[in-house]
Parts: sequence; C-alpha cells; structure tokens
Amino acid sequence: MQNKQPIQEIQVITGVAKWLRSQGWTADTISVPRGQGLDTQTHKNEIKSIFREVRFSNEGPDIIVRHGDELWRIECKGLGNVAPATLKNNFDRAVASAASYYDQKGMRVGLALPEAYRKHITQKLPRALREAINLWIFLYVVDDEIYVWGPDEDMVL
Repeated sequence: MQNKQPIQEIQVITGVAKWLRSQGWTADTISVPRGQGLDTQTHKNEIKSIFREVRFSNEGPDIIVRHGDELWRIECKGLGNVAPATLKNNFDRAVASAASYYDQKGMRVGLALPEAYRKHITQKLPRALREAINLWIFLYVVDDEIYVWGPDEDMVL
C-alpha cells in the first residue's frame, strides 16, 4: 500500500520552523532541500519570512535553533509516494541522522516527520531511548498543525 499525499521536506521544515519561532527559538542554521526541480531560492525566502536572521547550510541537521544557552538540532523528513518498506527505511535513516546530532549532554535533538510515520515512531522509539538522547518528536499534520512530544511524554493525540 502506498501513501496517498506526498509531503515535501520543505513543508515539514517550514511548519516546524513556524512552531519553533512561536515558542521563542532563534534560528542558527537551516538546511534547505536541494535537487532537480526544487526552487531553492523560494524555499530560502520562505524560511527568511519566518526567521529574519538565519544561515543556510547544505549539510548537517535540517534545523538548528537556539534559545538562550539551549541548542536544538532537528532532522526533518518529507513523505513521497513510497512502498511501506521504503517508508520504514526512510524512517530508520532519519532516526540514525537525528541520533548522530547528539554530541553534547543537555542539548535537544528533534525528529520531524509527517503523520504517516506515526506507527514507526510509537513502535520503534521507546521512551528510554528518547530520554537518553533528549529526543523530541514533531509530528507534521499540516503547515500550522504540528504536535510536539518531549522525551518523557507518551505520544497521545
């Protein structure tokens, strides 16, 4: 069974960026998706409309934000029309990327995924793991509907 509605990674990035900005976080670096058919400059302008001051990068976490002394590194994934096995593989890669960003105690790590990944999140990311690496989950539903769970919270809507 394939997913019905593709969600571009930039949609997840901008949705999460809006939520972060509303919570008082300041952008450090954003990695805008690149590739054939992607309008990188338009995407950068979208991000600049959310965070006036921001640097852009082509590597590392998709979003790096700060609030005082706190640092948050967030991996974002979109959703294509993919088979369930590919969805699982994309999820596993996103988790591995997010975990690799945890390089200092006390920092926050985030994983931002469309709603279609929810089953994988609840089955494969136990609370003990999320607490160990301070992993926060951002569930993207639509641009202005982002659900966020801290490492010690059960994922309940």
